[in-house]
Amino acid sequence: MITKINSSYQQDFQGFAKIKGKPHEVREIAGKIKEVLPDSFVFSNKKHHHKKTYFILTGKHQDKFMDLFGQVELFDLKQNIEKHMGIKAKKLSLEDVQKRLKKDKFKI
Repeated sequence: MITKINSSYQQDFQGFAKIKGKPHEVREIAGKIKEVLPDSFVFSNKKHHHKKTYFILTGKHQDKFMDLFGQVELFDLKQNIEKHMGIKAKKLSLEDVQKRLKKDKFKI
């Protein structure tokens, strides 16, 4: 797999956020977020059919997720991530994220 690396890029994201929307829209945005924040975890839970929620984790939240990985079953961890992390994820609007990604100013 070939990855494009931008040497001027610095990761400003240190958090835990979520994005909700229609499955096809959110899936596309999640892919773009993975490109912008390659070291982050971006995954969805499978709770709803009409709306999908993607979670973004990096930094200390990513480390906590990895610590929980061995203690909690993966399916339960993904379904109830906010419960297991002990904090609520910051809510991001789909439109705002799209605008920031187009301007190359995506930060959390």
